[in-house]
Amino acid sequence: MAQPVMLSRLVLYFSTDLVSTTEAYLQALGMSLSSLLILIASHFCYFGYWITGMRLRTACSGLIFRKALRLSNLALGETTIGQLVNILSNDVNRFDLAFRLLHYLWIAPLQLTIVVALAWREIGVSCLAGTSILIFMAPLQIYIGKLASKFRSKTALLSDARIRIMNEVISGIRVIKIYAWEHSFGKLVAESRAKEVRKILHSAYLHAIIGALRFDGALLTTFITFIVYASLGNPVTPSKVFPVLALFYSARICLSNNFPFAIMHGSEGLVSIRRIQMFLLMDELQRHVNEPNTDVMDDIFLEEQTALLDEIKADDTLKNDKLDISEHPESAQTNRTNSVIESADNGELVDYLRTAVSEEEEPVETNPHANKLNTGTDVRAQIVVENMYGSWNKDTRNTVLQDVSFRIQPGELLAVIGPVGCGKSSLLAALLGEIPTVSGVNTLNGRVGYTAQQPWILSGSLRDNILFGSKYKQAKYQRIIKHCALTRDIELLPEGDLTLVGERGVTLSGGQRARVSLARALYSDVDVYLLDDPLSAVDPAVGRHLFEKCILHEMRDKAVIIVTHQLQFIDKADKILILQEGKVAGYGTYKELQEDGMDFASLLKKKSEDGDYDGEDKQDVNPERLDDKVSICSDDSDGVETPVGIVPEEMAAGTVEWMVYIRFLVAAAGVPFALVWVIVVVGAQYYQDGTEYGNRSYYVRIYAILCGATTAASFLRAFLFYHVFVTASKALHNQMFDAIIRAPMQFFDTNSVGRILNRFAKDIGYMDDVLPSTFTEFLELSLGAIATVIVISIFNPFCLAFTLPIAVVFHFTRKYYLASSRDVKRLEGKARSPVFSHLSATLTGLSTVRAFKAQQRFTADFDGYLDGHTRAWFLFLSATRWFGIQLDFLCVLVITGVSLTCIFAADLLDLNSGIVGLSLIYAMSLMGEFQWAVRQSAELENQMTSVERVCQYIDIKPEAPLQTDHMPPPDWPQDGGITLQDVSLRYSDDGPLVLREINCAIRPTEKVGIVGRTGAGKSSLMTVLMRLAEPTGTIMIDGINTALIGLHDLRKKVSFIPQDPVLFSGTLRKNLDPFSGHSDSDIWRAFEEVELKPAIEELPDKLEAVLTEGGTNFSVGQRQLLCLARAILRKNKILIVDEATANVDIRTDRLIQATIRRRFKHCTVLTIAHRLNTIMDSDKVMVLDAGQLIEFDEPYVLLQKEDGIFSKMVQETGKAEAVKLLQIARKTSTTLKT
Repeated sequence: MAQPVMLSRLVLYFSTDLVSTTEAYLQALGMSLSSLLILIASHFCYFGYWITGMRLRTACSGLIFRKALRLSNLALGETTIGQLVNILSNDVNRFDLAFRLLHYLWIAPLQLTIVVALAWREIGVSCLAGTSILIFMAPLQIYIGKLASKFRSKTALLSDARIRIMNEVISGIRVIKIYAWEHSFGKLVAESRAKEVRKILHSAYLHAIIGALRFDGALLTTFITFIVYASLGNPVTPSKVFPVLALFYSARICLSNNFPFAIMHGSEGLVSIRRIQMFLLMDELQRHVNEPNTDVMDDIFLEEQTALLDEIKADDTLKNDKLDISEHPESAQTNRTNSVIESADNGELVDYLRTAVSEEEEPVETNPHANKLNTGTDVRAQIVVENMYGSWNKDTRNTVLQDVSFRIQPGELLAVIGPVGCGKSSLLAALLGEIPTVSGVNTLNGRVGYTAQQPWILSGSLRDNILFGSKYKQAKYQRIIKHCALTRDIELLPEGDLTLVGERGVTLSGGQRARVSLARALYSDVDVYLLDDPLSAVDPAVGRHLFEKCILHEMRDKAVIIVTHQLQFIDKADKILILQEGKVAGYGTYKELQEDGMDFASLLKKKSEDGDYDGEDKQDVNPERLDDKVSICSDDSDGVETPVGIVPEEMAAGTVEWMVYIRFLVAAAGVPFALVWVIVVVGAQYYQDGTEYGNRSYYVRIYAILCGATTAASFLRAFLFYHVFVTASKALHNQMFDAIIRAPMQFFDTNSVGRILNRFAKDIGYMDDVLPSTFTEFLELSLGAIATVIVISIFNPFCLAFTLPIAVVFHFTRKYYLASSRDVKRLEGKARSPVFSHLSATLTGLSTVRAFKAQQRFTADFDGYLDGHTRAWFLFLSATRWFGIQLDFLCVLVITGVSLTCIFAADLLDLNSGIVGLSLIYAMSLMGEFQWAVRQSAELENQMTSVERVCQYIDIKPEAPLQTDHMPPPDWPQDGGITLQDVSLRYSDDGPLVLREINCAIRPTEKVGIVGRTGAGKSSLMTVLMRLAEPTGTIMIDGINTALIGLHDLRKKVSFIPQDPVLFSGTLRKNLDPFSGHSDSDIWRAFEEVELKPAIEELPDKLEAVLTEGGTNFSVGQRQLLCLARAILRKNKILIVDEATANVDIRTDRLIQATIRRRFKHCTVLTIAHRLNTIMDSDKVMVLDAGQLIEFDEPYVLLQKEDGIFSKMVQETGKAEAVKLLQIARKTSTTLKT
């Protein structure tokens, strides 16, 4: 506020004799000094605001992750990984924007008061006419801020939906490609993005209004003020005009720019806070009353961060936590504890903390059944369940477990069996506390080891997945590796057990993942083992070995509950629990249940023929022999044959290429629209410059026309800018999605889900929200700054003596800054990916993390990734602030030079007060606008790295065309004959051959089983048949070369049933028929064939019933039946089955096998198998080893070769099983001959 007063005195020097030359120089130096003080104070404050926003963002990110670890399963069903990624990428980012300007909410009214007082001193009551415009704009800006808050809230929900869809698409991309569903999901994503963009445009237009008012506010205020001042008969002199202009200019910066954006960003920040609050208030997992609390530090962190978000004190604590973790991994598992899941609520956080840290206190009894628990119960009992009812949503009317009772002591093995959907996995979830116990007693003593039905593998080395935070002990580790039959597998890996297994264990087969999961539980050496069907993904011989060595031997002194469909093992269990529809259908020893008339075979619709576990025929499996066998026998086939680790994320270096800018502008609306845009920008600046030249000689009408034209052009320019940039963001998003959906599978095998989501969430978010305002401000301010320098130089040519050198310094300073800031910004973008990847991976395996009490370690890992991103962001903020200080200091030199040269050259140039006042006003504005323009140009290049990262994905080399000119006949294939000629495959140009010159002919309607060891090439063979990778050689189907036709022409004609069923959120109908190509009767008929019709009819919405993310509201077996229904619905002549019965019970297994034999009797069926009984009745068996086709003939013929690989595989299943398999093969051979 002091500068306008000094300016008034300096202008008087050129028009009167009231000011001496000495005073003029002092006033000029005073203006320079005040500018310097403003520079120091403003940058110090801004840096503090940014740091505070960063701390808030970091603290909230930590809160969100810690909350995610506590979410109940009901809450997990209400949220998605995509929603959490959106909160972490966009919502918490609002703190950075809001805190930067939030203080202007109180500064702006104060500054307006001072401006009115000083303006009144200069021109009296006339100042109220102009300030009324600024005052009138305040409620308008508040209203706009509320609208922005409303639009932001709606936009956030739509962004959540889009990111959720993208997460499902990326996670299920293999199935999407195989089923040729790219167009369906592309349409879904495009519709979701279009809805989101419509709301983004509404917000963008509000930004445009504020931007236009910011530039036109001072102009209109000045116009109205001096029209009123002149109409009152007052003389309009430079000594009155320019001080008031300076005052209004300073008020414009605060009131027309910072104040409205403070309201807008503050309102949007409130929306984000409400969204974060809603998430933080979601239902949490019911805690064990006396559970060893590994998260005490997390709870303290929650309290501290909630109460003192502006003081981030947890850094040192977290570092100490990390040190403790590294020295004492899983320290919380060092003491045995008693944990009781009560039906009552857990109480307040304070009570919970008190019980968590009180290790020596007696157990807290809040359950009416607790006294019963202490009476007549063996104190050594590890697990006691009495009359337990469990429900996912705590609703006693909708229980998944009903009146369940059993007891397990140390050293006892309980086998839980039952049909699909009977509640076996739910029982384990209840014991883990994942399902609330609504009544009854559910007690579990000790530490828990858990293997999930679908093994969860972290991105990292195989050893890291087994150790899972525990210390490495070589003897123990090697023993467990041997007992889990992983020795041979590790030998085959390039780096042994240090080989990176990729996200979700993509480089491992399903059987390997199951054994790694079992090894993890075994290595933890806990008191209780909960094993959810760990033997389903391995062949019978390996399963027997795992059962004997791991479960019967290693776990012999532990309490073990195993959910299994392998009935040949249950007679070795101490107790058996039979579940049916969530109720206990039988409980006791094998002998007791038999004496009670329990028929296991009839209960499960005929006992498995996978190999009766007869004690007399049982053979001990030699570990060394087993390792050799594992090299021959398959355990499944959904892994890739060659380990493909997650590659380092690509990061460009150096200057952002001009082509990136061109692609961004062309994506907006093309070249014609860009030309119109330039014309409007230049026109707006022309009219604005015209108004600056106005003086008393101009008629009021001309002045009004110029002001009106400037205002109209400014609004048009602002709307045009924002519309163009949001349109560009929409176009680039769609182009990136099109590129991703068409990318080869190798891209997804080498890039994590979090990394890809980062570009769709954070980078697109920058392009939606930040880039438009940055680009707009850069163009507007740079044009204004150039015009300012030109005007000053015309009136005072002496200014060129210092403006040109300063311009050169500007240029080199910017160049020096950008050399580092670009890469720092890229590094910041790259550092975000691990944060999202870790969140995604943790939520996917949340039940495993909580079972092993690994929350603290995973929190420490998350904090480490978050700290890595924060370090990069802090470095970027520091560099930006340094750059701003340098630029503002150069602007101070410009103000000093202009003011001093005006005094010095007053007589030489015949300068009058009007010219001097105009020059100084421009010079003062230059300090804010020119440096901001240069900074925005640098910031623009930094933010264009987001566009650059998007363009990197757009440029991914796509798969072969979906459609070609060589279209097969509509009814192709009619027969289903397949011929492979010299088929070889490499996953990369310099990679090893994973298939080597495969030659074979599969006749129409033949049923072919494909077997081989892990890495033999089974998955690769399926890959080339579906053209997920392009081989050399020729594959013919009914005489047509599949390499010449489009991918969709091939994939739509081949049905596929994956081992791991993949479902997507949405309706049942959309999951089976996304293109609505089948009638309801066809869909119901398919459900009837897989015996799902009764279950679907019980759903309220039937075919329109909505599935949760991943279809988790259906059991694994039911999901597999849905995948079978998909294949039936497609009615193709070729079916590929990737061992679809690994994770289902015996009844469902036989149902799937019978349905395939019946429905696809006249089709060619290729079955990739690890259980030999499923393919012994095949017409032929294909044996692969090291990518080569070793044997290919009828099963019975191959069994006659005693030294053949297939014959050895059968012999290694055991004597009794081998005899049965031989009988099946002989019977099949006889049938074929007849």
